[in-house]
Amino acid sequence: MDSNRSTPNVLLIMDDQHHAGCLGYRGHPDVKTPHIDALARQGVRFDECFCQNGVCTPSRVSYMTGMYCHSHGVYTNESHAIPSSLRSLPHLLQRHGYRTALVGKKHLPQWEHHGFQYERFCCDSDGPAESLHYYKYLEALGLHGRYGELGDVKRFTLSREPQLPAEHSFEGWTGTEAVRYLESCGPNDPFFLMVGFERPHPPLTVPEGCPVTYDPGRITLPSNDVELPLNESSFFFARGGEAKWVKSVHGEDSLREALCAYYALISLIDEQVGKIIQSLEDQDLRDNTIVIFCADHGDFAGEYGKMGKGWNYDAVHRVPFVWSWPGHFEAGRIHQGLVETVDLFPTICNLANVSVPRTVQGMDLAETLMGEGVESKDAVFYEFVGVKTIRTKQYKLSYGFDGEREIGELFDLVADPHEYKNLFDDATYASTRESLLRRLLNWIIETGQPPNFQPGYEKLPASRWFEGG
Repeated sequence: MDSNRSTPNVLLIMDDQHHAGCLGYRGHPDVKTPHIDALARQGVRFDECFCQNGVCTPSRVSYMTGMYCHSHGVYTNESHAIPSSLRSLPHLLQRHGYRTALVGKKHLPQWEHHGFQYERFCCDSDGPAESLHYYKYLEALGLHGRYGELGDVKRFTLSREPQLPAEHSFEGWTGTEAVRYLESCGPNDPFFLMVGFERPHPPLTVPEGCPVTYDPGRITLPSNDVELPLNESSFFFARGGEAKWVKSVHGEDSLREALCAYYALISLIDEQVGKIIQSLEDQDLRDNTIVIFCADHGDFAGEYGKMGKGWNYDAVHRVPFVWSWPGHFEAGRIHQGLVETVDLFPTICNLANVSVPRTVQGMDLAETLMGEGVESKDAVFYEFVGVKTIRTKQYKLSYGFDGEREIGELFDLVADPHEYKNLFDDATYASTRESLLRRLLNWIIETGQPPNFQPGYEKLPASRWFEGG
């Protein structure tokens, strides 16, 4: 990289549970996202980016550490889940002169070395409601408790009570707080700002005055809205009421209503993205700020007649991944190669002229962003406890063991892009299955990191590191 280049600011905008296809730039027939579309036109969009876990906290830890789940050890959203030894990307950047801040949803519970110097929270995953900045804001305005802004999360039904005005919603508050932080930044004081939008994760209640609303009778349902029974997929990850919301239970009208709410929240987030980008322009910071738009994981968003998330479909693991830096990144590039969210950490390090820690397992995408290369992978990986997945351009194999039985899925994504036909036991695909199983095992061996090994104990892959080493 150019050592004479001024240190860039980094603005990471992450929303929660955003289906990668529900964006205007992806050609969605209904969803309107003009501001995110503009970022994609100005920079590079990675249309085949996959997160390392379909659950909020483990996915966010992979983003912030550049590590796979079996290396960082986090698989749940529970408190005290994040090992105190883990160091984050903002922790590293802070040591290299960056101001670090997080506004909105953090969802990194009890992380000792999260690295954010300034924090403003809105989500109850980050603390009891009475301690959150957003709820204190509502209380000060006399709005807390007066509106049905939460709805019924467990069933995805929408509240019939009056809703908060959009300017005071999760989204409006988060956008305003991000602008307030940017107004405190100077041209010679580099920052790393993470803006976390709470939604389109449920609650799907729509604030009053959203910039775009959608008509349930006019939207187009996904082409693969044919349901799979809950017990038919070996790895269906039933997260309480969320994943049990299906068309056959609540009816198509309810599915359409939920989708319209989901789309309206995406458009509201898009409006806030535009507001934040405009603030960068107003502060004369845009030309030296890398802007990244992404999501922690996806949502079925009507696929298989469902809303919510569940193991191990592309709808849940493919995520938006857009990078924009005027004058530096190749404008309008559409990268179709496979990449992963662990790639964010080393890429930012390269662009910020910061050495990448040995613990980082992602791939640097800087040359692709600059139009100087075509970095991508021939496979991506994601996982949950007891289940590991390898996905190539053509195949997806998931393998699990519950202590008594082996469970396997294999899909030919060219012939069956929506993963309806499990070929794991099909003799025609035996050689493909065995090859992918070996690659999956090799990945686990190469990237696994026992915490108590010391140098010289045994020969290990070069990708491994040692405590204190």
